[in-house]
Amino acid sequence: MKSIIKKIAPIHKQELPKFLCMAMMIFLILYIHHSLRVSKDALVISHLGTEAISAIKMWLVLPISVLFTLLYIKLSDIFTRTKLFHIMNWFFISYFLLFALVLYPHHEALTLNIPDTIIAKFPALKYFFTIISNWHYCLFFVFSELLVTTMLNISFWQTANHITSIEESKRFYPLFGFASQIGLMLAGCLAKVFVTSSLSWQTTLNKVIFSVAIASLFLSLCIIVLGKIIGIGLLNSRSNLNAVDTQSKRKVKISLKDSLKYIVTSKPILLITLLILCYNLSLNLIEGVWKKATEIFFAGNANQIHYFMGNINFYESLLCMLVALLSVYILRACKWKTSALFTPVVVIFIGGFFFLSMFFRNSALLLAMQIPALTIAVYSGAIYYIFAKMMKHTMFDSTKEMAYIPLPNELKTKGKAASEMVGIRLGKGSGAFIQQILLMTFTNMTLLDFTSIFFTIFSILMFCWIISISALNRTVNT
Repeated sequence: MKSIIKKIAPIHKQELPKFLCMAMMIFLILYIHHSLRVSKDALVISHLGTEAISAIKMWLVLPISVLFTLLYIKLSDIFTRTKLFHIMNWFFISYFLLFALVLYPHHEALTLNIPDTIIAKFPALKYFFTIISNWHYCLFFVFSELLVTTMLNISFWQTANHITSIEESKRFYPLFGFASQIGLMLAGCLAKVFVTSSLSWQTTLNKVIFSVAIASLFLSLCIIVLGKIIGIGLLNSRSNLNAVDTQSKRKVKISLKDSLKYIVTSKPILLITLLILCYNLSLNLIEGVWKKATEIFFAGNANQIHYFMGNINFYESLLCMLVALLSVYILRACKWKTSALFTPVVVIFIGGFFFLSMFFRNSALLLAMQIPALTIAVYSGAIYYIFAKMMKHTMFDSTKEMAYIPLPNELKTKGKAASEMVGIRLGKGSGAFIQQILLMTFTNMTLLDFTSIFFTIFSILMFCWIISISALNRTVNT
């Protein structure tokens, strides 16, 4: 029995406190992220329409993310790792409390009314006018997007890579994926509970934000406890467990301009950024079509959309936990390249199924079976979304983070911050840009009408993704 447990969870006794604390951190971050993800989608889809999502990502999320990246890199030179973690954590939760308690209850008074004559004169900019009018809704969406990039992709993984050896990472990281899915499952279950016990979405929102605030409090306690377990000096030090030379162990201070130049000219960072870009852009394009179908299917009802997305979270987490255990064996038995290729292969297969279901949704066979086209779009999109997210939280994140470990310490901090922010934001931002250009050009069409175009872009991205993995493998060489 002990041997079976060791194979499933190969954590040594002396490592257990450190591992449990880090696992609790990723559990809490993922609970916060997915709770807010369901809420922001329900808010924007029901109040503004699915097409507004791409407008928010293009006009707000991308530029604000760039500014936030520069700010984070600058703050990393001023504050210690733990202080910066607390600052980011409580910055976000303060805003969400403000939204739930002040902004949303007074949303009608805060909405800016733009004359219909102006909108009619510039129909291509109707979604831009929508985000200006409903700026308070849009900021909720923006900060929900920034939270996961900052708290998970940068702050948590930067800390994990700093205090975890390469040997430990092969045992720890897959299990972190398992812990994160428990957070996702809890978010999905509570999303449904909050809806069924609420008469209005205002009440649902208040319950979600209250639970998120409690999770943020425990998250700050976890980083404090982690400092006591491994030593606050090691946690905040500039050198790390994988440093191999005296130069990398010295505290490096370079200007922001030189830091960004160093990142751009680093081939490994650029390749990792490309991996992140391909994943996020491909997901973003399909997600737009799927969410539009969902909006129509549930007639824009916020609580019903919230409940449906909660169900998606639950099934996603269930599948992720099963695959997370399998990924422990894959990462230990296979080389990095083989492990990294699992994600694009699964995405190609499931994504192809989604596009086929969209192309043939009005076929004679399906019509004879009396299967509504909208139902096919909603549930085939949900299947793709669940599998794509499952691969991200298990194989993709683990292999991506392993690619950072052999790099110099400066690239693990400022390089990682830039690649995560740019890769994620550019992926989502470029997806939003493509959608908005099409919507601005064809003002009477919806996202469902651009499926063929999205399929062509999807195919190109899958090719680039596989090529990038092969090129990065020469650097990782594990």
